[in-house]
Amino acid sequence: MAGRRSRSKTKWLDVFLEFVRDLRIDSKEETAEDDKGTPLNLWGSQRRFLENLAIGLEKDIRTFICLKSRQLGCTTISLAIDVFWMAMYPGTKGALVVDTEANREDFRRTLRRYINSFPQGYFGEDFRIIKGGDNKDGMTFSNGSKLVFLVAGKSKTRVNWGEGKGFSFAHLSEVSKYGSVEGLKNFEEALAQKNPDRLVIYESTANGFNFFRDRWLEAKSDPFVQHAFFIGWWANPMNSISRDDPRFDQFGTKYASGEERELIKAVLDQYEHRVTPEQLCWYRWREAQAAKSGADLLDQNQPWVEQQAFIATGFSFFQIRKISEDLQRLSAGGPEESQFLGYRFECENDFFAMKMLQETEDVDRVQLRVWDTPVPGGKYVIGADPAYGRNAHKDRHACSIWRCFADHLVQVAEFAAADIEVKHFAWILAFLAGAYSDCMVNIELAGPGRMIMPEWDHIRGMLVSEHYAAKVKNWSWDDALNNARWYLYHRPDSPGPGFAYNFEGGWRTIQMVFHQFRGAYSTGELVLKSVKLLHEMRIVVQEGEHIGAPESRNEDSKDDRVYAAALANRSWIDWRRAELMAEGKMYKAVMEEESGKASLQTQRLNRVVYNFFRRAEEEVDDFPDLRPRWKTDRGLA
Repeated sequence: MAGRRSRSKTKWLDVFLEFVRDLRIDSKEETAEDDKGTPLNLWGSQRRFLENLAIGLEKDIRTFICLKSRQLGCTTISLAIDVFWMAMYPGTKGALVVDTEANREDFRRTLRRYINSFPQGYFGEDFRIIKGGDNKDGMTFSNGSKLVFLVAGKSKTRVNWGEGKGFSFAHLSEVSKYGSVEGLKNFEEALAQKNPDRLVIYESTANGFNFFRDRWLEAKSDPFVQHAFFIGWWANPMNSISRDDPRFDQFGTKYASGEERELIKAVLDQYEHRVTPEQLCWYRWREAQAAKSGADLLDQNQPWVEQQAFIATGFSFFQIRKISEDLQRLSAGGPEESQFLGYRFECENDFFAMKMLQETEDVDRVQLRVWDTPVPGGKYVIGADPAYGRNAHKDRHACSIWRCFADHLVQVAEFAAADIEVKHFAWILAFLAGAYSDCMVNIELAGPGRMIMPEWDHIRGMLVSEHYAAKVKNWSWDDALNNARWYLYHRPDSPGPGFAYNFEGGWRTIQMVFHQFRGAYSTGELVLKSVKLLHEMRIVVQEGEHIGAPESRNEDSKDDRVYAAALANRSWIDWRRAELMAEGKMYKAVMEEESGKASLQTQRLNRVVYNFFRRAEEEVDDFPDLRPRWKTDRGLA
């Protein structure tokens, strides 16, 4: 299991531990015994690193992705592995990739000290740096192995630093700080695929949303070929404050807060490590220091769990804690796959030939998730975000369907799919609007979204045409789309009566719908059913004026579901909530009534509320409008 400690050692690990017993390092925490340095006394974090490599190597996995906190000694132990691999496998061509030239020189000095720290004659003539074989380009050894030094740099235009070279071993340090993802891809093309002695290690802090996060997600989804593991701040024994330290009285004596208890439990459950009071004291002290200095990256640099690592503190748009609570609530009901009916669509050349097929075997093929089927008399809103509407990275069609109440908006269905035609998405959207018949549909018009409205006009024309009468009757679509209507947009800063169909996102309007969605979510008005929607919400960030997921083509780095849900929420706020409030259609009361449990008193109360709003409207009508017609017609009064 990724992240969990192995209770058994492998032959590889035994040999490596014997190897590093004679190694000496420069340590900032210990005093050197002589000019060769101090013994490498492994920290818990370094042991975790090695044990995860052992877990993977036992399964013949040769690619490792280590997501880590800062100052855990993972780079130190990785450099020792570099020396070990060059010595153990003669003729190895390896690469050490760093982010800056300064780090290249620092690592080069470290490797030289490692090799020179071994007792004289330890390797004999089999392994030594040959004369002239130590320079800024790399190290060449007497057994035919060579370790090339490559600087990825921080420039986005530096793309050819790894081209044209073949490597069976690679150690890539602080990958998240590389400037160009194209440069990394070019380097990866040169890595061996079948060499039995191959090994590739990526080790890095998160450093926000970037292509290293994509690499991490890819590795998590490919566990047979890659081993992804996380090591948190708590794995370093130095990250603690003893009880006799004066700081313990200030930071270590308070009971753990609710959030701290949740994080402590998460670390225990996911990584089998029990955070001690001394460690919690250290973390609180670091929090206080960060607050004084104005730093806001403690969670990113020193995350408790892997889910925290890529969240840049201060930029996460939704409340991560609330999302985690909702994810836990949904998972408590059983596997996600068992909580919805899953369907996929097959679209051909004819709207009436479209098929909706239930998918029960392969959840990855599911396009439509249905939690609640249409209820007669229910009122719905549908938000739709066509692919490529906002930019080239939003490459998935999504629509979100919610049932409306006066006080709540409840998710009932969700569609998301890439690689389908916009015309077919219009058909699917029409099909869903026909099923959830009393609905208001709000489409993002930017990009291909404008194609959907005329396609619906065409579908409506077919439904009333005699030529298609038999097909309409066969589908039971006699009344389909009669109650479906477009969202009407009105500028909130405009006093005039003008409206426009649907929604076209600009930086101001997108900010508005996202903030409205966040407000409704934080106050508990939204009842979410989709685990995938919550996962997308978790990665939405705000950077300046931009709100959304980081730009990436990775399947797990999208926000199409979130935007579609936000458009549905906007329709509820602007048009449906007030009418349902006037009718007294509160969520709890409607649910009790539909389940046959509504009491006579509840029904009377609902009628009182309804009659109150109806009477208020009638009283308004009793007073004539005395404003000048020429002003009201122009929206000036």
